[in-house]
Amino acid sequence: MLVACISDARVILEDQVLGEGWVSFESGAITGIGQGNPIPTDENLDAQNLFLAPGFIDLHIHGGYGFDFLEATAEGFAAAATFHLTGGTTSLCPTAATSTYERFETVISHWQQAQTLTRSRLLPLHLEGPHLAPGKAGAQDPMLMRPPTKADIQWVLTRSSGISQITIAPELPGALEFISAASAAGIRMSAGHTEASGEEMQKAVEAGLTKVTHLFNAMSSATKKGMFRQPGVLEYALADDNLFCELVSDGFHVVPTLTRMAYNAKGPDRIMLITDALAGAGMPLGYRFHLGRLDCKVGEGFGMLADESALAGSLARTIDLVRFMVESVGLPLVEAVRMASLTPARALGRESLAGSIAKAKNADFVLFDDQFKVHGVWVGGERAWSV
Repeated sequence: MLVACISDARVILEDQVLGEGWVSFESGAITGIGQGNPIPTDENLDAQNLFLAPGFIDLHIHGGYGFDFLEATAEGFAAAATFHLTGGTTSLCPTAATSTYERFETVISHWQQAQTLTRSRLLPLHLEGPHLAPGKAGAQDPMLMRPPTKADIQWVLTRSSGISQITIAPELPGALEFISAASAAGIRMSAGHTEASGEEMQKAVEAGLTKVTHLFNAMSSATKKGMFRQPGVLEYALADDNLFCELVSDGFHVVPTLTRMAYNAKGPDRIMLITDALAGAGMPLGYRFHLGRLDCKVGEGFGMLADESALAGSLARTIDLVRFMVESVGLPLVEAVRMASLTPARALGRESLAGSIAKAKNADFVLFDDQFKVHGVWVGGERAWSV
């Protein structure tokens, strides 16, 4: 088999940057890592001292380049995923906003068909709804939000191989049973679009909840109960050392001060960067698109409802999130990259295969410069995109 190597790179490992580094790979997996002169290989690429990072993993992404995963055909799935390769995202969980289970059935079918149409790794789906709190609907359709039923649990269990995560409001009737059953089937359960109290969050965690959807956005915060102030989902998530937290670090959904607050509380091993990107990502200013049944448009760097009443997802690529964490928040590059790669891999239980540059892991890489411009992307050792 062909053995390839990328040399003369600043290789971003889990806890350090390896100068004058090289990485060899064969049959889609990393076979060696070193510094200085590389080992002899069949093919060698001189990275010219650019950064070489593990491929980014996005656990919450609705689409891009004009396509929404909820509505797209298999070809649309592939087009959106391919667009996000330009931002270094080699693996992603296509995310479906609140809809009906009949619609989700079609989304799963298109996800399956799209697997061979893109170089990206299309991981199992993230269902963001429909079991959410209408009072925290955000840019989703509250008319379709409802508590889960036993029939919903059965639907999910029979399709668990195609579902990686489900976002749910833990305070809804039947939510704890849903969380318990789905988590036992290997699905990561996440609290989001929720008005839950701290007590309700604790019960959800005991039932199997492991993460929180887009921290600071569409969730309850501390309120007064009688004479005493009680935590909401936000405070509970920041205080629980085990919960993973999604963060839309695009500079609009979460400003630098709040981002630093989350980092100080959780650290890079429990914060995962997500784009929450919509169909408008990669499209020109004013472009109109949909999130479910809601009309949206592209704003100045962010998506919003067409009436400009609320933010609606982001327009970011993962490299944009990493850049924000480094340049605007002041975090070390190694930690920003970890939040976009290894931490999401761990949240999904995929860290043995992905998330860092280490022997035997997938040869998924992103090559970028000091200005965070992406120059090349590899998936399974094959060049998937380049400038």
